[in-house]
Amino acid sequence: MVRFAFVTDSHYHPTAQQDYGPPKMLTHSRRVLEAMVSRINQTGPDFVVHGGDLLCGGGAFELPWDTYLQSVQDVAETVAGFDAPAYYVPGNHDCDSEFKTFAPLAARVPIPEILEVVEVAPRLRLALANVYHNLTPEDSNGAWTDELDRALRQAAQRAASDRCALILVLHTWVLPGFVADDEDPAGQLVKGADRLIETVTQEPAIIAIFTGHRHLNRIRMFRDFLIVDTACLIGYPMGFREIQLRDDGYLVARFHQLDLPEVMQASYDRSTREVNDRWEGELHDRETEILLPRLRALWP
Repeated sequence: MVRFAFVTDSHYHPTAQQDYGPPKMLTHSRRVLEAMVSRINQTGPDFVVHGGDLLCGGGAFELPWDTYLQSVQDVAETVAGFDAPAYYVPGNHDCDSEFKTFAPLAARVPIPEILEVVEVAPRLRLALANVYHNLTPEDSNGAWTDELDRALRQAAQRAASDRCALILVLHTWVLPGFVADDEDPAGQLVKGADRLIETVTQEPAIIAIFTGHRHLNRIRMFRDFLIVDTACLIGYPMGFREIQLRDDGYLVARFHQLDLPEVMQASYDRSTREVNDRWEGELHDRETEILLPRLRALWP
């Protein structure tokens, strides 16, 4: 059995004077960041994966350069406290607001330049994707590029040859069609999502895709692979996933909330029950045990 933690959208802001849009609680972001490391360590995972938006950079928050650099330093020092190896992909708020560069973060926290494959356990690899490697200011959802597609296909074919399972990790949601009635379908998805899904469909070593960005919990089985979206850490339901991969081909997911009840309640109170229910997801989106056919085929 392999067990890991997946957390995303921690949105650290060292000098926030307001919380911005719900469910974010940026004025409590230092407490949330520190509680993240402590709570994940309590679960004792084999490794940790962060799905992007460690920071509050990018255009929305207009962090001055000095504040951006301070946030990078604070985050790097805090995540160094993980007891297990940790792996990261960039989100749209991990660059600075003026130059749209990820360089200061990459100097302190390892993020992939395009796509990086790491072996995290026997016969299990992560494909960590940077969908912002050709970032332009309007690319808040990133893009699935030719370079990413070629690199993923090569990684998947090597994994299949070695009978290794491969998990793709990127920041943005990838599956067209699962959107709310009041949302623009194109506004949720990584650009080139159809091509990405086609590639994953054709490469049987890829057992699952893990994403963040939309701040909500949902788990969807598509054909014979799993797509896992995870709620933000900085607001309700304020937690992370514990994932187990068993040698019988089952994935077991459990959502853990941080031990910050008053902050969580304040975040909850900013929205209606219907909105909070959507962020939290249904029971299956938080607690589930599901057979992954591709994993069973690779780990007989």
